[in-house]
Amino acid sequence: MLDLNLDDDVPVVKKTLKVKRPRFDASLVYLTRKFMDLVKRAPDGVLDLNDVATALGVQKRRVYDITSVLDGIDLIQKRSKNHIQWVIKLSQGQILTYQ
Repeated sequence: MLDLNLDDDVPVVKKTLKVKRPRFDASLVYLTRKFMDLVKRAPDGVLDLNDVATALGVQKRRVYDITSVLDGIDLIQKRSKNHIQWVIKLSQGQILTYQ
C-alpha cells in the first residue's frame, strides 16, 4: 500500500476543521504541489482521492478543486468514482501514462 504521509515526522491530520495552520498551508497552490508529490509516488500514477484528502488534511472538496483543473488541462483522467490517474496527452489522441 502506498504511504501517503508527506512528512515522516508529522502525523496525518484526520480532522481538518479544528486544525489551525498558516494560510499558505491551505492555499490551492500549496495543496497542488503536495498533490503532485503524491502522484509522483503513486504506483502507475493512480491515486484514491479519499486517501489524498486524508493525507493532505483537507476536505475532499479541496481535492476536487485540484483534480478539476488538472482534468481540464488533460493531465489526469478519472479511473473510477474516487480514483484518478496521471496522463499526458500527446498529439493525434495518443496517451502517455505516468512513469
